[in-house]
Amino acid sequence: MGPPTGPELSAPLTASISILNYQRRDALRRSLNAARDQRYGVLEIIAVDNASTDGSAEMVRDEFPDVRLVQLPKNVGAAGRNAGVAAAKGDIVFTLDNDVLFRTPDDVRHALAVFRCRPRAAVVNFKIVDATGGLSRRDWCHPRDARRWSESEFATDYILEGASACRRDTFLAAGGYWEPLFIGHEGWDLAFRLINAGHELIYTPAVRVQHMVDPTVRPSSRIYYTFTRNAIWVALRNHRPMPAIRCIAQDLALMGFAALRAGELDAFRRAIIDAVRGARAALGTRTPLSADGYARLHAVRALKPGLVARTVRHLRERLI
Repeated sequence: MGPPTGPELSAPLTASISILNYQRRDALRRSLNAARDQRYGVLEIIAVDNASTDGSAEMVRDEFPDVRLVQLPKNVGAAGRNAGVAAAKGDIVFTLDNDVLFRTPDDVRHALAVFRCRPRAAVVNFKIVDATGGLSRRDWCHPRDARRWSESEFATDYILEGASACRRDTFLAAGGYWEPLFIGHEGWDLAFRLINAGHELIYTPAVRVQHMVDPTVRPSSRIYYTFTRNAIWVALRNHRPMPAIRCIAQDLALMGFAALRAGELDAFRRAIIDAVRGARAALGTRTPLSADGYARLHAVRALKPGLVARTVRHLRERLI
């Protein structure tokens, strides 16, 4: 589906808020309260629960009777967001993780203004801040230097899965998040497909959401496993052979060094083995970028920092 045209541009956009949860009842409660406080006429708030066993669903039913609860029969990870978007009634669906909070009552209104000004935007990514209100550098995934560009609006090549909003119909037409990825790099995967289809992905500082990171939580072996495995699958699904080889080589070098540094080489090794085992499924769903798609991607990445700078930042702010 292409971007809206003609009278659609002047029609008011409707909004739904979908919050994904797994085993974090108290965090979900905070996120739902922040969603309730939005002053713009939100059509609905949806809580998607990934088969939690901590009483999250019961809490929603008891304390938030106005919230639409979507209970999944099993934990499907990031793909749970697909159920929220599919169930939504709004033109624009805000997809938040349970530990991401709106910071002002006007965040929905500000995001919808960006969509109205950018009719080709399929996704609008929000600025993620920490408890102090400053930029959360660990959550910065965009192809520009955060020190120079965090206060500017620009086209990006990434989707912040739990801190963004999407055009519902466009998201569903692109297939949403690929379930086998479970968690990790699903934003890259969907971003490639949307860019290839001619859509824009926008980063805006007009909407600032707070990531409620638990400072006591340290990266587990799951990060080194899923990030490595999924990087290979995303490359196989979205790139032509030579770009896929280059991307896989770069990602393996980065993740291998990070795993070595963290003492997680076993997770890294298992990830490569499982990536190879799942390669047929990834290739079976392959839709490589077209020449025009690559041209759009290169234009978006024109100001991307070099590999060394990205590696240093990645190691300092995401894996340590």
